[in-house]
Amino acid sequence: MISFQQIHDPDSEGGRLLLEQARGVFRRAFPHEPEGIDRIARLLDKRASLDFDPLLLVALGDKRTVTGLAFVFFFPSIRMGYLQYIASDPDIRGRGIGGALYEAIRELVIARHGKAMLLDIPPVDADAIDEPERLALNRKRLDFYERYGARIIENTMWDRQPNARNAGYLTHLLYDPLGRGGRLRRAEARRVARSILVAQYGYEAADPFVRSIVRSFAEDPVAMRPTAAPAPRPLPGKLRRITPIKMVVTDGHEIHHLKERGYVERPVRVRQILKGLAELPIERVPIRKFPDKHLTAVHDPKFVSYLKAVCLRLGPKAIVYPEVFPIRRPDRAPQALEDRAGYFCADTFTPLTHNAYPAARTAVDVALTAADLIRTGERFAYALCRPPGHHAERRIYGGFCYLNNSAIAAQYLAADGKVALLDIDYHHGNGAQDIFYARNDVLTLSIHGHPRSAYPNFSGYADERGEGPGIGFNRNWPLDPPVDDAQYLRVLDEPLAMIRRFRPRYLVVSLGFDIMQGDPTGAFSITTNGLRRIAEAIGKLRLQTLIVQEGGYAVRNLRVGAQAFFSALGTTWYAD
Repeated sequence: MISFQQIHDPDSEGGRLLLEQARGVFRRAFPHEPEGIDRIARLLDKRASLDFDPLLLVALGDKRTVTGLAFVFFFPSIRMGYLQYIASDPDIRGRGIGGALYEAIRELVIARHGKAMLLDIPPVDADAIDEPERLALNRKRLDFYERYGARIIENTMWDRQPNARNAGYLTHLLYDPLGRGGRLRRAEARRVARSILVAQYGYEAADPFVRSIVRSFAEDPVAMRPTAAPAPRPLPGKLRRITPIKMVVTDGHEIHHLKERGYVERPVRVRQILKGLAELPIERVPIRKFPDKHLTAVHDPKFVSYLKAVCLRLGPKAIVYPEVFPIRRPDRAPQALEDRAGYFCADTFTPLTHNAYPAARTAVDVALTAADLIRTGERFAYALCRPPGHHAERRIYGGFCYLNNSAIAAQYLAADGKVALLDIDYHHGNGAQDIFYARNDVLTLSIHGHPRSAYPNFSGYADERGEGPGIGFNRNWPLDPPVDDAQYLRVLDEPLAMIRRFRPRYLVVSLGFDIMQGDPTGAFSITTNGLRRIAEAIGKLRLQTLIVQEGGYAVRNLRVGAQAFFSALGTTWYAD
């Protein structure tokens, strides 16, 4: 087994131990420049004062022993990285560590919103090398990188003008677009070339050598040497990669706090989830604000206007539960805002308060911020939303839900291509079903307690398959308890197979920890091990995935469930 970890703080206890092991690997791999690892350590120490981000990633084998490392200068202003070092321990052969490291560092650059990575390799042309016996090895190295789409940049002075601070050795500069295609524009090439020479080699930007190299990038787009390299081969063995997961959450949810006895949708839910994630490689991202047009893209504008208006009108201590449900004459809504609650609500236990709409609106921004991370290249992102949203339909709120965070995020992502929305909350995802029921670009799938006995009781039956263009693009798996890990996983295979056939651009998962044993609102018996296996199965789809928090109301379950699910989701598996 192999995993990966980024060293952020070399002064922490864990950072010191890993760095010391990395120092030994580095000096065995690069015996001619043993001081290089000490420079990396200094850069990590002063990263706050740098205009680039030093990224040190180590490979860990059995017993968390460092078996390899990769180091990148990442330039956030141009969203490009430069791979300075990559090496596996020379004492360990034939384990595929180098290939796994390169894939892992590429993912780390992508997670920083990087759009490309550059790197140097020794010459591969016979007339440019003084040691012919090294030519085969150099070409083998190029062949490896070309399998990932990297290409030699041609027609510049980079591989013709000796660099005095690189001992005069000539190198080819490679451009890896990180699987996104596209050409390297001249302006970008000049900026990144200047950045590399300044950050890596310590030149001043105005140095004549730097200017001559930068000016030599004259073509637009920059010329690349063609290749006939085959597609990447599968990595040998069974490897595990721990991928940091970006999370978006805000304290704004805490304003929505009803102190009524028995009201389980409380702020403590988020605090317990955060406790469960404390020891995992989770990176919090600040929330961004998004316009209301994203709400009305899935919700009736009159419904959104009503929620905003009634909550604004209520006093700080007022609580409104629906009392009148005008279902027989839906064309005649009551005049008073308070009386109109039942016109837009599905139940009698989801209250309106002064803070309900502002908290729900903030939850939408949480979901959209996380969705935007997915659109810009993240493999996973977690929207820790509160209040939840998956019971909110186009013009109905209920089930503690006011605005449908998952559906709004799916609609946002659908601008780029097809989206699959998988709901694994204990309760039916009636909101997404209602919103996307007649569409074929968003596949909605829900596994839940049978609506004969589980909320929302009026939807979630197996024969609800969509309508019009959406026929066949909505599926439900209603289950009668008891449901244990084995049964749930057998059922999960079906929607996962549908997702594979659908071939979506993105996956949205509505996550509810109320499927766990002991939840006060659910009747399934899923264990923490079951959650791990569910997350692993979802991760094996290898889709860019947005996880949106929905239900889960047993405090301990939230903590241990979040830890189990996300520790497994951050793992990518490569089978023999």
